[in-house]
Formats: sequence, structure tokens, C-alpha cells
Amino acid sequence: MPSKERNRSIDILRAIAIVLVVTGHTFPVPGLLWWQSHFYGGSYWMALFLFVSGYLFRDMEWRDYGAFVLRKTRSLALPLIGWNIVYAGIVSLINLRHPVSYLPPDSQIWTFRQLFVEPFVTGHQYLLNLATWFVGMLFFALLVFALIHLLGKRLPEWALLAGYAAIAALSLYSARFLPHSGMYLVMLRVGLALFYIQLGRCFRIYIEPLLLSRSIWWLLPLLAIAWGLSVYGEYSYIWSFMNFSNNIARTLLAGTFGCLFWMVAGMQLARWIPQNGIERAVSNSTWSIMTNHLLVRFVCCWAFVHFCPWSGMREAFSNDFWFFPRSENILSWYTVLYFAVLFLEIALPVLWQMFFNRLKGMFPWSK
Repeated sequence: MPSKERNRSIDILRAIAIVLVVTGHTFPVPGLLWWQSHFYGGSYWMALFLFVSGYLFRDMEWRDYGAFVLRKTRSLALPLIGWNIVYAGIVSLINLRHPVSYLPPDSQIWTFRQLFVEPFVTGHQYLLNLATWFVGMLFFALLVFALIHLLGKRLPEWALLAGYAAIAALSLYSARFLPHSGMYLVMLRVGLALFYIQLGRCFRIYIEPLLLSRSIWWLLPLLAIAWGLSVYGEYSYIWSFMNFSNNIARTLLAGTFGCLFWMVAGMQLARWIPQNGIERAVSNSTWSIMTNHLLVRFVCCWAFVHFCPWSGMREAFSNDFWFFPRSENILSWYTVLYFAVLFLEIALPVLWQMFFNRLKGMFPWSK
């Protein structure tokens, strides 16, 4: 594919990844509770985004390391801090009118640590923007990744992948006894993330050229079986706090086969689906969706519990942000409500991103 052409496979992959994240946070999908419990998407959601970052990582990026750090600070770190300050204000406003037990009290909102440190450590400081913990991890992981490539630029990519696999295994092993907090948590996350970034890079270099000119649909069932065998079972996969049920091999295989399956699926869908702007709009809005979809869900849940006639809903919502009316009956009003909220969690951040991009384009300094 010519370098100047936009890669639809990556757009589709990013769109799939963010939809899976939103679906996982709006758990469970009606009628799919067993599937989600036994084939948990948390085993590969974050790996997909890291895989894409590695796929898009270009050699020229790390040759001027200082410029690379500056670019990533401007594109990742500063927007993360900016949005965190916005959410500090949002949580303060909620506490004024509709305080709930799971949001931090005012005394814990406007502190230096909550505003500028925690976004890069736990990322769970205000709850409503907790999904952005990934951005802080990605920022550190890319800086370390570029530095290692600068220092080891003569090493073959497959050798680096093997080295990163060893680092990932060490991080997963260390997560058994190291504290899942502070700089320990940052190091554990980065150690695991490096492997999936390099996996995406190796896919582009070694595997993609072999697949572009061939029919590849037959790979999908094989990769699906491999991923299913590696992930099947009720295991805990919590990337944000490095909880993987003490299973190193299962964790790495689940993320690896999940990335390969959805990448090949994206390549095949790019051949089957007519050119349209939907996947591009969602792909361009992954940051916005990740940052704001839980706020959309909060507002939807608030509206539901305050306007529905059933007793007990307000109390449930006031004590549990993850509360949502649930039913395993797929032919129910809950199914309609679920997909309506899911649609809004994706569509509203996409519309905001499109509006922001147009607004930004009006100013010369933004070009």
C-alpha cells in the first residue's frame, strides 16, 4: 500500500478496538453474558491499541529522540492533563447538585497529585475518565520503546520482539509480588506494553507483505480458534492494575492471537466493505470516545434512574456507577435501552471530535 494512502485496515481495527472497549464498560451485552465471561475482551482490548501504535511507528520517529519526546508530550501528555482538569471541574459540579458515593469528595479533587500525577499512574482519579489511564501508559511506553530502538538500532526486529517478550513475561511475573501502585505499576504496565507495540511493528515488516496480495479469509477461523483456546475460561484480565490471575503464557498468547485475529479481520473487511467515512470518523475519534464515553453513560444512567417510575433505582445509582438495568432476555426493553446507550457513548464523542476538528481548523496556529 502506498505510504500516502490511508490504511483502511488500521482505521477498521481502531474502530473495532474502541467499540469493544465501550461494550466492555457497558457490561453485559444482552444475551452474551456467558460469552463475555468466558472469552473476555479485556484480554486483548489494550493490546490492540498498542499493536496499532507499533504498526504506525516509523523508523524516522526515534532518530531525533528529543523531537520525538516533544511530539508525544504535545500529542499525549498535555491533552491528557487538559482533559483531566476538565473532569475535575465536571466532578465538582456533580458534587454540588447530585453527589454520589463513588466520586471523590471536593477535598480530593483539586490537588496537585490528582491533577498532574495520577493521570500517569493509576489514571482512576475521577472515575468518569478512568479509561484514559491507557494514555498515560502509552506515553511512557512509546518513550521507552523509541529509546530502546535508538540504542539497539542494529538489532533485527525479530530479536527485539523476543527481548520484549522476555520483558513482558518478567513484568507479569513481577506483578505477583510487587505493589500495583505508584511507579511499580507504571513499570509493570510499560514492561507488558512494549511487547505488543513491537508485535504491531513486526506484523507490518514481516507478515503484512505476505498477506496483501493473497486471499486471507481462511486465516480467520484458525486465528479465532487459537485465540479462543488461549483465552477460554473465567480468568481475570485487568490491564489497568496488572491483574492477570498469575498466568503469564495465557496472558501473552491471548493478547497476541487477539491482535492477529482482529488485524487480519480488518484487512479482510477493508476488501469487503465499500469505501465510507464511518470507520475513519470512529478511528479519528478513539481518544474522544475513550475519554468521554463513561461521562455519556453516567448522564444516561442518571436520566434513567431519575425519570423511571421504579423504586430503588436512585439508591442503586448513588452507590454504584457500574449500575445498569440488566436482563439476559435479549427480547426485552433492556436490549433496546442497552444499544441506545451504547450508540450514544460512541456517537456523541465522535460528533464532538468532528466539531472540535472543524473549530481547530479555523485557526492558523493549529495548522
